[in-house]
Amino acid sequence: MDWVRLGAVARRHWLFGLALAGGIAVRVLVMLAFRPIMWFGGDSASYLATGLRLVPDPGRVGGYGFFLWLLRPLHSFAVVAAVQHVMGLAIGVLSYLLARRYGLPGWVATLAAVPVFFDAYQLQLESDAVPDVPFGFMIFIALYLLLRSPGERRPSRTVPAAFVIGATAIIWPVGLALLVVLLVALVIRRSGWLALTAAVLAGAVPLVAYAAWFDLHEHQFSLTRSEGVYLWSRTMSFANCAVIKPPADERALCPPAGTRKPRIAASLYIWDGNSPLLTMPGGRFSARTNSLALNFALRAIAAQPGGYLTAVGHDVALSFYWDRPVHPDVGIVDRYQFADATTAWVPASMGARGGGTVATDQAAYNGGHPAATRAVQPFASWLVSYQRYVYLRGTLLGVILFGSLGAMIVRWRVRPGAGALPWAFAVTILLVPPMVADFDLRYLVPAVPVACLAAALAFAPCSAPAGQRRCTTSPAATGTSAPDETRTSSLPSGSTPTASPETS
Repeated sequence: MDWVRLGAVARRHWLFGLALAGGIAVRVLVMLAFRPIMWFGGDSASYLATGLRLVPDPGRVGGYGFFLWLLRPLHSFAVVAAVQHVMGLAIGVLSYLLARRYGLPGWVATLAAVPVFFDAYQLQLESDAVPDVPFGFMIFIALYLLLRSPGERRPSRTVPAAFVIGATAIIWPVGLALLVVLLVALVIRRSGWLALTAAVLAGAVPLVAYAAWFDLHEHQFSLTRSEGVYLWSRTMSFANCAVIKPPADERALCPPAGTRKPRIAASLYIWDGNSPLLTMPGGRFSARTNSLALNFALRAIAAQPGGYLTAVGHDVALSFYWDRPVHPDVGIVDRYQFADATTAWVPASMGARGGGTVATDQAAYNGGHPAATRAVQPFASWLVSYQRYVYLRGTLLGVILFGSLGAMIVRWRVRPGAGALPWAFAVTILLVPPMVADFDLRYLVPAVPVACLAAALAFAPCSAPAGQRRCTTSPAATGTSAPDETRTSSLPSGSTPTASPETS
């Protein structure tokens, strides 16, 4: 009987099965081509140091280091890459399941999962020691908990979803903004103060725990000591100290004399050899530098709001270019290319936080074996060619986002709110980095599958699974009367009806 049921399931989902098989095949190819994992320079080195020693880096949240720490007993970076590839596949599966639960046909639900299965830059990040894929996977877990029952509101699922989204914030701070989006959605849905309070507390748990751990090591109850520095870098796109008139202790943070026109990308001001941060006592990420940088940034935005909005608008627009823009610079863009997978972006002898070097940390984690990326032919060359053509163009991402928004507006009376939450999540993922720091091509990747899910749900039919309310605007279902219709009732005149299931 089980085999019969399995065969029926396979026949019903055959198209998705083919797409899933293709997604598995290209991931096997990536693991064969680039071994044991790919490295993103200093970022990867920082996360690895956290994974080995459980020490924070003041310059970035280290939640991804905890992920590496959990997998450390396996002594294999290849296993880390494999787990991330499985996460990428799981995102596609969850997207498909949600779309089918909303009554969409198999081909539409499969189409929504195709980008995450085959996009070359998704595959590349799954093979990289960076937190983007675990972040995207956790977002989809939260969305599945929140959306898996169309037409139903279950606080018992809101609480774990809020916890998961709160946990994403210790992997990438954009998760904080997503948690706010969720809370706003609960207010709009009138979920009640109990549900809202429970969600706030659940989302705060991982944040408070991480801040306490950070305080234990850095004596500051915070997630990082860099939020002010990154916002300061955002203002370097437009800051004019003649207009801002900063106080004496902040003047050192003004753009360097002789700044190029046009200026370099905002985030590069943090790492540039002429960065004003290098003149600050304590270095880039000291508590004092971070505080002064935050104050300077807020003054700059208040004094030059037009410059801030122009800079943000420019960087947001980069998300929708047909060809991937070269931003922040060529060196960063090359890190996302299979063709440059074996490049050592930082010296193997560079010191690691807490002791050791990049090379010794890699060997310590990898069972004593070297872990520099090796390109294996001919598989590596195949993927270099694959990456030239197989990815979602930024312009198409824009079409998906704006098309789904238009569909939701037009169909609001038929299917109110379908796709609104994933759409808001996708837009938040795209907007927040340019607002608080800079645009980076890598930040597009987690937004793509969420945007595709939003687009699919925006066209969901007006139906619901058996046992649930059907969405409809007919008078019979909504409890309203047509203009020429006379309401009848068996209740005596003047009596009050009891609460209906819709009002209880």
